[in-house]
Amino acid sequence: MEKTFFIRKSATGDEVCAPAYDRFQRIEKLNLLVDSGWVIKSFKCDANEEYFILEKADQ
Repeated sequence: MEKTFFIRKSATGDEVCAPAYDRFQRIEKLNLLVDSGWVIKSFKCDANEEYFILEKADQ
């Protein structure tokens, strides 16, 4: 199973803006996910978004 975990996400143009994330709170939540068995598969970063792709074995 895969999950996209956003640290920073921005909307452009006419899109509704994504909520502003507190990066420190997001990292704390990411740490909790890793502690519960999720594995960081990759990190993506571009001009508008920063996010991790997390993976966990199907149960």
